Amino acid sequence: MKKLLFTIISFLILISCSETIKKETKESTLSKEKAFVENEIIALVLMKSNGKTIEEINKFSNFYTNIVEQNEPNSYGWAHYQKGENIVLIERYKDEAAHLNHINNISLGGILEKEFVQFLEHFEIVEIDVYGTVTDKHKSIINSFNFPTSYNTTLAKYSRD
Repeated sequence: MKKLLFTIISFLILISCSETIKKETKESTLSKEKAFVENEIIALVLMKSNGKTIEEINKFSNFYTNIVEQNEPNSYGWAHYQKGENIVLIERYKDEAAHLNHINNISLGGILEKEFVQFLEHFEIVEIDVYGTVTDKHKSIINSFNFPTSYNTTLAKYSRD
């Protein structure tokens, strides 16, 4: 009788643990799925110094990165890199709307208009490569700035939030 009772209790504990593991695995999977950014837009901007010293470029790059971070919560990353004589700016946005928000911010009357003028005093934009699927309307807005721009549609990717 004790053996039977022990077997039944052990079986119930085993089933209970199995269900807990299944539940935790399912929750973990759902959490990971929610952490992926489905429609991320990445802009890779190749630039040259507009006659500024490396110290001036570094100081302004830090200033501009901070001001974008403070004003654009759906920008996921903003980084300047030295590439030989050039500077590469990598901008990451949650989605097309976040990228358009940035464009509105730096445009005439935008909250970062003055800072974008300073940006152009520091950098000459050589080209912009946009990665991610964007609409024709999005492209026409970017093209209105008259910078050489390419658009690169997503084939496959993942990006964590």
